[in-house]
Amino acid sequence: MKAPLITEDLFSPEALADPYPAYTRLRERGPVHLLPQLGLHLVVRHAQVLQALDDPATFSSNLAGLLTAGTAGPELMDMRGAAVDVLATADPPVHTPQRAAVAPVFGRRNIAELTGRIQDLLLPRITALAEGGGGDWMARVAAPVPVLTISAILGLPESDAERITAWSDTAIELLSGLAGPDRLAQITIEILDFMRYLDQQLTAAAAHPRGGFLDALAADEALTRDEQVAMALQLVTAGSESTASLIGATAHALANDPALADRLREDPDQIAEFVEETLRLESPFRGHFRVTTRDTALGGVDLPAGSRLMLLWGAANRDPHVYPRPGALDLSRPAIRSHAAFGRGIHFCIGAHLARLETVLAVQTLLAQGPFHLTAPTQHVPSLMTRRLARLDLAFTP
Repeated sequence: MKAPLITEDLFSPEALADPYPAYTRLRERGPVHLLPQLGLHLVVRHAQVLQALDDPATFSSNLAGLLTAGTAGPELMDMRGAAVDVLATADPPVHTPQRAAVAPVFGRRNIAELTGRIQDLLLPRITALAEGGGGDWMARVAAPVPVLTISAILGLPESDAERITAWSDTAIELLSGLAGPDRLAQITIEILDFMRYLDQQLTAAAAHPRGGFLDALAADEALTRDEQVAMALQLVTAGSESTASLIGATAHALANDPALADRLREDPDQIAEFVEETLRLESPFRGHFRVTTRDTALGGVDLPAGSRLMLLWGAANRDPHVYPRPGALDLSRPAIRSHAAFGRGIHFCIGAHLARLETVLAVQTLLAQGPFHLTAPTQHVPSLMTRRLARLDLAFTP
């Protein structure tokens, strides 16, 4: 069977701001749909997303396309062979030594040891925000803290945090699917500058180890220098973006629900469950691409070899067949970590423990400042791939 064609505009400002009604309509009509203008299959039901994640031999993660804003609408640029595939975009056997290199650093125990350092980054920023009466949570807390944290893990100079943040934002903009030809050219230049910077930092770490992960990465003879640079870039950009998005989404949810904030103040042990439900409801990445390596089928839809898919975490995580009352935040939801916001299997997000820890600590510190509320409507950064608030203006009650 061929996939049903998508006729509604998924790229309108309204759909970008709130994609969930469109996801609901697609799920109700079937698990797999085709965007004919892009030749891209969207997978929107939980079961089929998990089926693809569990079969990486058939559904390759290699970077096969990049969404861009063409003159006549969105286009899917062929990227096969144009970039070094690492971690999230690598397949075995290439993926195996890459994952082995980073897994120990981002293991649960090592991440837990960062608790004090993360608290030292969060506390003065959140306290200053509250004592000053409020401000933009995204600019003051959610954006800088993840960049500073991942920079410390890698061993990048703290003095470079502003530059690293700008480069990271540029790399994420590349994934937005909304960059036109002129902006795409500028983005490419800036990313190349970032890669040169990371190459220099790896060279410096090899000559004079600083105690960060770049020391081990630069010394890993199983990896080429191109892989080392691409891995460092991916760890900075994907790690900081997903955590910033999550820290923003949790603060937004609490500002909209003072009763929930009071409940978590009274029972802080439930903050972890709150973070999981926020991940499900507002997945930081809307989805990831896959390409089929052979003729196959998914959800009854025939997919020839070379078919491009986008597994939509944001749609799968609100599938009513798996999550009763899917739009509700339920702290007692069974199997609360069954969402796909961090992927699954060999490509489960390497930074998941770090993102969870940073967000739990941010929520704890925010709640300790007393009541707070929104002072302006919120808007998300326009993107087809990510889900992050552009601003979050909070005011605190003295």
